[in-house]
Amino acid sequence: MTKIKAQLQQMVLAFKEINPNAKKILFFEPIFTIPYAMFIVYSSLYMTRVGVKDYQIGLLSTVLNLVMLITSPFAGLLVNRFGRKKVLLIGDFLSWCVYAYIFFFAKDFTWFLIATIFNGLMRIPELAWRLLLMEDATENERVAIYSVTVFVWNMGNLFAPLMGVFVARFGLIPATKWTVLAFGILVNILIVVRHLVTSESSVGQKIARENCDANANGFSEWFDSLKYMVKNRELLLIVLVTIFGNVALIFRDTYKTIYLSEALHYPDSIISVFPTLWSAVALIFVIFLIPNLKEQKHDTVLFWGMLSITVSNALILVAPPGTFGFILMIVVTVLGSIGAAVYYSFVDAILANSVDDERRAHVLSITMFLISLFSMPVGAIAGQCYTFSKSLPFVLATIFTLLCTVLIFFKVRIRRAQERQ
Repeated sequence: MTKIKAQLQQMVLAFKEINPNAKKILFFEPIFTIPYAMFIVYSSLYMTRVGVKDYQIGLLSTVLNLVMLITSPFAGLLVNRFGRKKVLLIGDFLSWCVYAYIFFFAKDFTWFLIATIFNGLMRIPELAWRLLLMEDATENERVAIYSVTVFVWNMGNLFAPLMGVFVARFGLIPATKWTVLAFGILVNILIVVRHLVTSESSVGQKIARENCDANANGFSEWFDSLKYMVKNRELLLIVLVTIFGNVALIFRDTYKTIYLSEALHYPDSIISVFPTLWSAVALIFVIFLIPNLKEQKHDTVLFWGMLSITVSNALILVAPPGTFGFILMIVVTVLGSIGAAVYYSFVDAILANSVDDERRAHVLSITMFLISLFSMPVGAIAGQCYTFSKSLPFVLATIFTLLCTVLIFFKVRIRRAQERQ
């Protein structure tokens, strides 16, 4: 009990020591994460229940990535030109609030398509959000910030069983509709309050002043940053890991809930158990183990985290319906949760620490562009794969996480070779 108390105190201390912007952003983040975690578990299943076809779910994923692909190159330009705060306020309203309101009224595929287009604008405010979090922070602070971010997001996921209760009590369609409406309203409140209490980062202020020059060529800086990425081997490897990791995530998560319902025959009210278990394990891991890993070599820790995700994805393929399959899915959830807690705590910190302040916005913008470029066809491919074989998307998810594991291994080897010189 004493050890648990000490670890919790360490987590609270880590939160107190991070920069003021990150502290305020993460303090209000549960207003977003709790309702989002509740409705997103059932969103794909909800769409199929109101008439959207299985392959159209994959098409929506492709459209989402297409919009993110188109808008990502402008993210770095906008946050440098107008500042992180202003872009975050307007971008979050369009990509989340408007999305939620349209989703609430959606009656067919066309409505969901329009909602998805608005949701695809998320890359722009996402970049602003990430920059406000990490700028004005030291390298070790960034690991702490992302660890607290993982903690906050998984706290939100603990409320997923409440959605299961709503589904059991009111039915899947009414429960999902009213939860997404509540999400939109709460996020509306969040973005206004957050805008009032946060301040522009020092890096953001400096770059915004420099970009007041009307002759500033943002796209030239964008391409210069792209060349910089290609020449920096370690940075390029970690960018590739984020790209292929996101591809694997789409293959795994787009049809996971539907797979649990259609292939493994789990009742709707039981499905929410898995994200809850995922979050509980992640919270325990973040509280008790992540603080002890911060002083280790970050890329080595990331390697073991990605390997855990790969094993988790592979085990989905052998989980049969019934009691044994349910137990195996619990193992899948535990391994995936531990791996994801490590991945999200370290990969963004490694990426941010690999770039100087002036290039960071453009490098992250390029990374998001490449993520969208590679991910754009994945939703549609996953849809066709699921139609052909319900397990095929998870085969591909396993292949891509294995590829990420290999890439991280190469990064570790490069770093060790440099240390020996």
